[in-house]
Amino acid sequence: MFSLKEIKFKKILYKDLKEILKWRNSNFIRSKMLNQKKITHKMHLGWYKDSLKDKTNKNYLIYYKREKIGVASIKRIDFINQNCTWGYYIALPSFRYLALLVEYKFIDFIFKKFKIRKIWGEALKSNKKILKIHKYLGFDIEGIYKNHIKVNNKFEDVILVSMFKKNWKKYSNKLILRLKKLNLL
Repeated sequence: MFSLKEIKFKKILYKDLKEILKWRNSNFIRSKMLNQKKITHKMHLGWYKDSLKDKTNKNYLIYYKREKIGVASIKRIDFINQNCTWGYYIALPSFRYLALLVEYKFIDFIFKKFKIRKIWGEALKSNKKILKIHKYLGFDIEGIYKNHIKVNNKFEDVILVSMFKKNWKKYSNKLILRLKKLNLL
């Protein structure tokens, strides 16, 4: 049986970079990203160094129990307008079944820790699984960038989604009640 309590977000350390770069450059993860280019070691190191200085970007390792399973990021935190964009991926295939719970826990974390009123994000139209999870957790589609990103030599739509904190409690409670009913918590 799994538990939300076993999902944790911890700051990324220098020693984690090699593993994260390997994950990020895997075909599966890259195929879901807006930027599908391979990341060089130099670019990756720059990303890490910049993230240590930048108060508007936060990056975390996702742990399940004691195992590193992926990366979660909060980007472009706007403290005045109280919004941010975000994303995550579960790198280990054997833990991808946790995607809904990881997303739930990360959204909750963002709203509570950063006093954000709106979370927004972008996903490729072909990433049907993540769009389904977003919808289930209460994200609304705010717009579509038509033929916006070139993927496999074809242009693909990018879906813009958002969630307001005022709506989060309703969807949050819905998921918790369902998990309790299924004896999964």
